[in-house]
Parts: sequence; C-alpha cells; structure tokens
Amino acid sequence: MARGSKNEVTEDSKRIIDVCRQLLKNSGITIDEFFDSSGLSNNYWYKRMRYEAPLNTSDVEHIASTFGLTSLDIYTRALGSDAARAYAAREREFQVTDDLVDRIASRPEDFGVAANDDPSKALEAETPRD
Repeated sequence: MARGSKNEVTEDSKRIIDVCRQLLKNSGITIDEFFDSSGLSNNYWYKRMRYEAPLNTSDVEHIASTFGLTSLDIYTRALGSDAARAYAAREREFQVTDDLVDRIASRPEDFGVAANDDPSKALEAETPRD
C-alpha cells in the first residue's frame, strides 16, 4: 500500500504539474481554449497548479494531446535531462537488440552455428562416451 494520501503532491507530481504549466504558457492558446481541448475545468486545473492535488494519468494524457504530445513526453520532460538521457539510452539499447533479432529472423542462414554445418555431427552424436 502506498504511503500518504491519494491527494499527496509528491516532488515528481510537482515536476509534472510544472511541465504542464510551462506547456500552456508557451503554447499561445487561451485558457478557455485549453479547458475546451483538455476537458479540465477551471477549478480542477487551478487546484493542481497550486499543488493542492496531483494530476492523474488521464489528466496528463488529455493535457499532452492538447499540445500534440503523448503523456510519455510529459513524464520524460519532468524527469529532467539526466534521467531523460538514461531513458533514451535504454530505449536505444532495446532498439539495437530488436533490430538484431529482426535481422537474424529474416536471414537465419547468415547466422548459422558451425556445429550445425559439421558433416560428422550425426556420427559424433552416435559415438558412445567413455
């Protein structure tokens, strides 16, 4: 069970709220346009901007889509540069692995194992061990 109340505004929650606040500030859209697009109400939004309650994941998704982003974009921005770089490095590592698996799957004959090509393998398999 998580500690704290469900309306606790943690440091991570504050960073997410700050990113959302900055997106609105930099967007050039009016607050009313923002409310219409995101589906959030005036009271709901400002309560979160004062750190009285956290944004939930659905709120972040709606806010992100208002600005043509994904919720992951907002979370990554909230992580900060070091954490964002570490996340990007892990994603690149997985992509390299995925690319290699795709290459092997598409041309398995190029990635054979020498034991598979051994002309004596059947004879050696039948030879009893000492």
